[in-house]
Amino acid sequence: MKLVNFAGLAIVLLMLSACKKETNVLEPENSLELLKDSAFYTVNGKEYVSSQIEKGTTLTTQSNMKITSGVNFNYLLQGDQDSLLFTRSFTIKAKNSFMILYFIKVYNNAETEFATENNGGWLNYPKNRMDIFSPGTYRYATDFWRNNSISGIAIRIINDNGEFKSYGQSDLGKPASVTQADQRDSKFEIISIRKRKSDYLLEAKFNVSVFDDNKKVQRIEDGYLRFSVLKVL
Repeated sequence: MKLVNFAGLAIVLLMLSACKKETNVLEPENSLELLKDSAFYTVNGKEYVSSQIEKGTTLTTQSNMKITSGVNFNYLLQGDQDSLLFTRSFTIKAKNSFMILYFIKVYNNAETEFATENNGGWLNYPKNRMDIFSPGTYRYATDFWRNNSISGIAIRIINDNGEFKSYGQSDLGKPASVTQADQRDSKFEIISIRKRKSDYLLEAKFNVSVFDDNKKVQRIEDGYLRFSVLKVL
C-alpha cells in the first residue's frame, strides 16, 4: 500500500492557489472602462482642449411656443398641451473657454413618465432615457428658448471674445436672429454610445457657427467629445 505524502500535497495545492490568485490580479482590465472624459475643438483656428466635462441641468419646458392674444390683446405665449421639450446639458471647461452643450428633444406626453433619476428631482423623463443619445447626425435647434420646436443640439460658449450661441434671441415678437440657413454647413454626429459597468460613454464629433447678440460669428471646427452621459440605473 502506497503512503500519501500529505505535506507535499498541501504545498502543491498552496502553490496552485497562489498561481490562480496571481493570474486574477494580472488579468488585463477592459480598455473601455479606462477611457477618460475628453474634448477638443478649434474656435476661429484657436485650439481648446478639455478633460473637465460635467453634467449640467436636466429640465423640461413647453414646446412649439407661439404668441396668442389674451385679454385686452395682451402679449401671451402658449405652447402645445400634449408635448414638451426635454433637455440635458453638460459643461465643458477649457482654458479661457466655457461651453454648455444641450441635447434637446420634443416628446409627446405619452412618451414620458413622471420619475426621479440619480437622487435628483422629480421630472417628466422620456421612458426611453437613451433615445436622446442615439447614434446619428443631428441638426442644431436654432429656435431653442424661442419656439422650442426643433429637436437636436444647442451650444453656448463663453471665451475671450464674449458669449456666443448656436441659437438666436428668444423674443417671439422680433424676427429670429439665427435660422437653419445659418447652420447649413454645421453638423453634430453621435458616433457611439457604449455601456460600461456604471455608466454610458458617448462619443461625438461636430462643427458649428455661433453668434453673439450683434450676429458676429465664430466658427467651431474639428470638435470631438468623449464623456459619460448617464449612470446605469
